[in-house]
Amino acid sequence: MSDIFSILQAVWSYFISSLNIFIPQYILPNLQLILQIILILIVGFFVARLSKTVTVKLLTMAGLRKITIRTWTDDILKAVGYSGTLITLIGDLVKWFIYILVLGTIIEIAGFPGIFNIFSQIAIFVPRFIAAILIIVIGFLIADFFGKVFEEAGRRIFQDDFLSSFTGGLIKYSVAFVSIIISLALIGIDTFSLTVMLAIILTTAVIMLLMGVKDMFPNFTAGIYLKKNIKIGEHIKTGNYSGKVERIEPLAVVIKSGAKTVSIPSSFLIKNPVEKTKQ
Repeated sequence: MSDIFSILQAVWSYFISSLNIFIPQYILPNLQLILQIILILIVGFFVARLSKTVTVKLLTMAGLRKITIRTWTDDILKAVGYSGTLITLIGDLVKWFIYILVLGTIIEIAGFPGIFNIFSQIAIFVPRFIAAILIIVIGFLIADFFGKVFEEAGRRIFQDDFLSSFTGGLIKYSVAFVSIIISLALIGIDTFSLTVMLAIILTTAVIMLLMGVKDMFPNFTAGIYLKKNIKIGEHIKTGNYSGKVERIEPLAVVIKSGAKTVSIPSSFLIKNPVEKTKQ
């Protein structure tokens, strides 16, 4: 037991003697610098935390949370391992931006200009990264809006759920992909290969769409002509069909024949005589 006590006493004596050497030689001459660094660390810590809280509250009050719920951003963040929302991510980025500025300031004060330059480059990158995220969010919102618009337009024109969904999806994902390309370019990533890939995908998709609707073009152009010559409420007879015109669709004319409703392709009405009858 006395041996252990002797060892501990020797260690303590060595520690005290080291402090007696270290404090006068290193601490006291740099005491002002050390206190300045500690003060900057404390202030920077609280400013960074406060900035995150303020940023999150301002973005929430601005309605960004409600807007991003309708996009895929939260799902993407979860997929990459981030448990928070887009708003908290922006808040964290603001917080770490301030942390980087604080560390860069401390490094400059301590006299390490090379390391300070590295932190300066990182500090410049963070705002670009935040802007890139906002571009993606806005791009996804625009993509979702135009996707729904073109899907509804496709449903009215093509009268086919698959083609309308394909058209809406093509527009939606194309706009989203473009927003991602712009964001990556903003943070300095080469996007040439992605741009080429997007061009190939769009070309292929357009060719597939044209092949799918090639048989519908005659009906579509015929429908434009028929709208000028056939009115809703008129009674028509063509081929084996006769009845009252209920509505004129982009690709067909719908008539009411007794208890039956008949949809006649517009191209059929163009190719065959149409007789208007009185009831």
